[in-house]
Amino acid sequence: MSITIRAVGQAGRRGATRRIPNAATLLGLIDEWLPDGASGALHGHVPGARTSDGAIEVVLHPAARPIRIEATDDGQVAVTAMTVPVGPGYHTFVASLLDRMGDELGVPWAKLATPPPGAPGRVSASTASGAAADPGEPPASIDPTGAFGSGDRHDAERGHLGWLRSALIAVRDGRRQGATGLHLATPPGVRYTFDGAVATVLGPRDDAWLERALADPRVAADVWPWVADAMDARYLLGRVLSHLWLDVRWRPPIDSVESQLVDEILATLRRAYPLEPGLAWPWREWRELFELRGQADPATRALLDRGAGAVVDGGSDPDGPAPIGYHRRPVTIVHEGWALEVPGSFTGRRTSEEWTGGEAGRNITLAGTETAENGHPMTADRFLQQVAAHLGRDAIEHDDGVVRGRARLASDPSSGVEVATVEGFSAVHGRGAAIRIEIDDPQDWKWALDTWRALRPA
Repeated sequence: MSITIRAVGQAGRRGATRRIPNAATLLGLIDEWLPDGASGALHGHVPGARTSDGAIEVVLHPAARPIRIEATDDGQVAVTAMTVPVGPGYHTFVASLLDRMGDELGVPWAKLATPPPGAPGRVSASTASGAAADPGEPPASIDPTGAFGSGDRHDAERGHLGWLRSALIAVRDGRRQGATGLHLATPPGVRYTFDGAVATVLGPRDDAWLERALADPRVAADVWPWVADAMDARYLLGRVLSHLWLDVRWRPPIDSVESQLVDEILATLRRAYPLEPGLAWPWREWRELFELRGQADPATRALLDRGAGAVVDGGSDPDGPAPIGYHRRPVTIVHEGWALEVPGSFTGRRTSEEWTGGEAGRNITLAGTETAENGHPMTADRFLQQVAAHLGRDAIEHDDGVVRGRARLASDPSSGVEVATVEGFSAVHGRGAAIRIEIDDPQDWKWALDTWRALRPA
């Protein structure tokens, strides 16, 4: 189970015509309100942007899932926000944000479906989606912790600690049965390579930490980047650490998006450090990003030299803690039932149709789908016959006992720069994938073919 706030509200009649605002009007009002209403937590939001089904999605923290805001033409507004990856401080922030949104935009929220029973996750399935428990009743709001209704910080903390303890028990049980590569509330669609018992949004934790966390909630809470309610130095440090672990690629930025991310991290660190200098600031990673960005800032350089110490032989202490950042090692992309390991330095963008990523003359596009024929799962051979026949007799075959595939390696010098392409297809019973790998250096052909062959069902 997770902890998700589901706020359902109903706009009243307004204006000279006393009409209920339609979906577009309501979402437009919310879009205009959010930049000021989010108290500086809103980053990367594009006004007017909508999902394919017309909703607004906003991100208020680098470790958070997008908050989804929907509206209907009869004036109903529904907001869905998962809070467990970020912590109880984030939960109370979202609850307060929704309270202010409802008050200032004239959208009163429905009462919670049931009084909180003292443990998260006990709301019935019928109300968990915002639906009415009885067809004759209006939709209700949902918060398994009860904090959205009570406004009590202790409700949010109690609910999150209950969820965390249950999750850690499940991790410990899995470890005792030999499980590896476990992830706790990390972003969906990606698996990290790490040493330890479990990956969290603030880095991996080992088995010894796991036992201590189950005995002491204060230890367990250090997996959350936003525990307290205040938006102070600790909050800012939590934002930075989330970015460092989950987002930074640890090489010079290659586009404006990456440059803006690094600039935001460096600016946040410079602003936050004077607020509480005694915190455990990530000096080594701070200096590394500063060097990668190439900023001309003598004051920050002097601060980093004092805080991080002198660089010895251009390297880091081999006996010190491992450097922050999951993307220093390969990551596994999971998309539409398929898993593909790629360098951690790769960029990555995802739509409902495909995942695309790459860097420095290597680019990958991956799509996957379930396959069926006459109501039955399609065989791998049948899928390849349908989608890969055009590759011709010279196609490269692949069969490792699990996955079957066909691919073609081609070179195109027409643009003046010779670009090689692997067009590949892979399949198992009931599922197929298409992959396109472009390489600027034809000598990378072996890497490209090995990458295609490594594609696996997730």
